[in-house]
Amino acid sequence: MSTRQRWGIAALLLALILIMATFPMRLALAGSGATDAGVTAREVRGSVWSGELVEARLGALPLGTVRASLSPLALLGGDTELAFSRTDERLGALAGRLHGSNPRGVSDVNGTTSMSGGLGMIPVDTIRFEDATLRFDGAGKCMSASGRIQLAVSAPIAGLDLSRGLSGPLTCVGGRAQAALASQSGMERLTLSFDDSGAYRVQFAINVDRDPAMAAALAMLGFKAGSGGFVLATTGRF
Repeated sequence: MSTRQRWGIAALLLALILIMATFPMRLALAGSGATDAGVTAREVRGSVWSGELVEARLGALPLGTVRASLSPLALLGGDTELAFSRTDERLGALAGRLHGSNPRGVSDVNGTTSMSGGLGMIPVDTIRFEDATLRFDGAGKCMSASGRIQLAVSAPIAGLDLSRGLSGPLTCVGGRAQAALASQSGMERLTLSFDDSGAYRVQFAINVDRDPAMAAALAMLGFKAGSGGFVLATTGRF
């Protein structure tokens, strides 16, 4: 290869790098499949290497305004890998990666976001992620799940104080993602399972320890007596 050819190839590579570096994030997201993965935003600014998603959401989960960058190498391979981060004094820190291609989902997520509308009849306020990873294949089957989540419930349920939350690990069970959560006392347990579309099932069990007043209060809220205490089952979509 001649010197002139080598310089030509180097110039072409430099031009491609410059194009990728300045390519608008808005256009990249539109053609990357990120919308199919549940990412929306009121406004998208900047380039693929340094963008900003204003009032972003992942499904029904509000992310706030986040800094974002797409992996150019992943884009060249037809994949989507979006790194996002938020440093907000009011909302708190949040960071992770979104994968819009097979297997799609999120990885290395840390931080807190609010739960708009809670979990059906269960007044969950926030969800906290700790090194959370969730990936689904093209058929929507849970491929991998790891890390932990914590759900905070500020409103009392039949007089119970659950403000310290319920926490537990993420796993794949029967093709769905599942989180088996418990309070610090272990008297309250919540099992949350969901698919790649965000459709979830929740079973919330509370051990009343033979307290008739507590049992009556839970029954009024729709809990049913069962072998593990009083149980409330609900479904919905994130």
